[in-house]
Amino acid sequence: MLKLSRNLLRMGAVILYTAVAAGAACAANPSGAQPAAASQPLGIGFAGPLSNPILKSARDGALLAIEEHNARQAPVAHGAHPAMQFTLLEQDDRSEAHLARYSAQYFVRSGVIGIVGHWSTEVALAVADIYEEHAIAQLMFTAAIPQFTAKGYSTAFRLLGSSDRTALYLAESALTTLGARRVAVIANNSGFGQALAKEFLAQMAARREPAQLVYQAMVSSKTSDFNAALQGLEASKPDLVLFSANSLQAVSFVNGIGRSKLSAALLLTGGAVNQKLSLPADSRISLYTLEPDADLRGCPGWKAFRERFEQRFKRAPSSFSRYAYNAANTLMEAATQAGGGGPKLLAELHEKSYKGLSGQIAFDKNGNTKNDFYTLYRNDAAGWTPLKEFASGAAPACR
Repeated sequence: MLKLSRNLLRMGAVILYTAVAAGAACAANPSGAQPAAASQPLGIGFAGPLSNPILKSARDGALLAIEEHNARQAPVAHGAHPAMQFTLLEQDDRSEAHLARYSAQYFVRSGVIGIVGHWSTEVALAVADIYEEHAIAQLMFTAAIPQFTAKGYSTAFRLLGSSDRTALYLAESALTTLGARRVAVIANNSGFGQALAKEFLAQMAARREPAQLVYQAMVSSKTSDFNAALQGLEASKPDLVLFSANSLQAVSFVNGIGRSKLSAALLLTGGAVNQKLSLPADSRISLYTLEPDADLRGCPGWKAFRERFEQRFKRAPSSFSRYAYNAANTLMEAATQAGGGGPKLLAELHEKSYKGLSGQIAFDKNGNTKNDFYTLYRNDAAGWTPLKEFASGAAPACR
């Protein structure tokens, strides 16, 4: 009986030692990420308003990247370290800052190595300090205002051009390509909408032959009623209207302006290519959008991605599907090279370049993309047709 008691005490000591050792390991690894030799898959977080179909398509893009990576890993010999595997952990933050902080804490507890998201700049900034504290990479797959990477976070990375870069190409599209001389700007009250409108007006004013700003208004980011703004537009008679807002409001605005008496070009911002927009037969509005990516329809790699996505999810990908696909692949490649998450992963992201669907993905010291691509599209009977392409840095894929 005494011998049995001593054995039990020894077992208890072993269990206690194991628990303490595990706790010490977690303390030494603030990101919670497992090393490359771990048998458990490394977590990648995805956050956004998942009730929206566009966000679901982005989530599916990240999921496809992870499934493909895991499938490519060859079985390992007995006794060797297992190949690095990944899993996607998703959180619906409804694009609200206070909910996003709960999502961020969940990701910390789950030990993820990186985040694909969040959807809006306001939400991304609201949780950036949490990811910085725990050395978790945060890859924004939507165009964000410059402040996201200007605050000095080592964990903040931007896959697309910021709003100041977008505004540069919007002004080029509006004033040079489309030849606008009387411009109106309608912006919603989100951080993205306001920052983009401000930068666009600054770009317009800096031109040698600037266009005239004939009307400007701000609308709620939650509204679908644009009657007051439309009355102002009809009274000011612009030849081009910039609608500075995310793509989720584009349908309502297009429907409203399509019924107006205006004869003008309507220039939308990123994400409109995912929407099926139509105008009445007698409308005198012409539709354009500037999208933060190259036109990839002639690229074999893009066609193969589209086919794999459609086979897996039974629907076509959105532009955000490929942005999130790129983000997840970048995280996994960097983690594989770094041997896991944490500071080594962050250093890898800052120092190396990665292959994306549009071309090389690389970040500067602040986490901004070095290579940004934009395409101006016109909406016609064939749908969205590319009109002009803009790029800085490396050339896009298939060029």
